[in-house]
Amino acid sequence: MTDDEKKVMRSEPDHTPPPADPSQVLSPKRRSALVMYLAILFAVAFLLVAVMMVVETQKLKTMNQELKDSSQKTSATLTGSINALQEENQKLAEANEALTAQIQELEQAAAEAGQQAGEQQAEIERLTGEQQRLEQEKQEIQQQLQDQEKRVEDAITVSELLQSALAADEEGDLERLQELLDQIEPLKELLSPTEADIYEELKIA
Repeated sequence: MTDDEKKVMRSEPDHTPPPADPSQVLSPKRRSALVMYLAILFAVAFLLVAVMMVVETQKLKTMNQELKDSSQKTSATLTGSINALQEENQKLAEANEALTAQIQELEQAAAEAGQQAGEQQAEIERLTGEQQRLEQEKQEIQQQLQDQEKRVEDAITVSELLQSALAADEEGDLERLQELLDQIEPLKELLSPTEADIYEELKIA
C-alpha cells in the first residue's frame, strides 16, 4: 500500500456506531413489565367507558319510564276533568229542559186565567232570565270542555314528542332531537314536573 493510500484511509471518518449504553437498554423483564402496565391502563380505561355507557343507558331507560308514567297520570287527570265537565253540562241541560217545560205550563195557565196574567208574566220573565243564564253557563261549560279536550290532545302530543326526543337522543340524532325540542317549546307548559325536568335535561344535552 502506498503512502498516499494510507493518508486517504487515515483521513476518512470512522462510521462505526458507538456502543450502546447498557443503562439505556430495557431488559426483557422490564419491557414485559412495561407492556403489562400499559395493558392494565387500557383495560381500566375500557372498563370505565363501558361502565359509563351502562349507567347512561340505564339513566335513559329510567327517564323514559318516568316520562311514560307521568304522561299516563296527566292524561288520567285531564280525562277526569273532562268527565266532570260533561256531567255538569248534562245537569245544566236537564235543568234547562225543566225550566222550558215550566215556562210552557205558565204560559198556558196565563192564557187561561187573565187575572193572574201579570204575576205569571213576571214569573215567566224571571224564569226566562234564569233560562238565559243557564244557557250562557252551559255555553261556557261547553267552551271549557272544548278547551280541556284540546288540552288533553296537546298534552298527549307533547308527551309523544318528548318520547321521540328521548329516542333521538339515544340514537345520537342531534338534528332530529333539536327539531323535536323546537316543537315541544310552545307546549312545554303542558308538561308534568317530571316531563319538564327531562325536557330541560335534553335541552342542555
